[in-house]
Amino acid sequence: MAHSTNDGREANGKTVLLVEDNLHNRRIFAGILKHYGYQVVEATNGVEAIEVLNSTRPDIILMDLSLPVKDGWEATREIKDMPALRDIPIVALTAHAMDGDEEKARAVGCDGYLAKPISPKQLVIEVDRFLKGH
Repeated sequence: MAHSTNDGREANGKTVLLVEDNLHNRRIFAGILKHYGYQVVEATNGVEAIEVLNSTRPDIILMDLSLPVKDGWEATREIKDMPALRDIPIVALTAHAMDGDEEKARAVGCDGYLAKPISPKQLVIEVDRFLKGH
């Protein structure tokens, strides 16, 4: 059953785990996703992300790669090594935009890659690409 959002759009029932240590970026990304009907669960580092996954199964994970405590590279590797979680798409959100960084992100298990700064439209297009029809 779809839930309505405050402005009358239908919520899509999909959950996004947003792993981002920068409060400003986290608020912007979460706000955009909620505006488009996504439920958003937040984590600020790789350890929190793994803890969230013990109790919540998101439809997609948006993973900053530069995180404190446990970075997104290691957290992505760990998630993709877990049989129960490896099918959840992980999209890297990163300021790492040098030649070869996208390939490195894909090598650790990222299914998608967005280089910061990320436009709201880009963010939604990428999430929709993985979730529409699933």
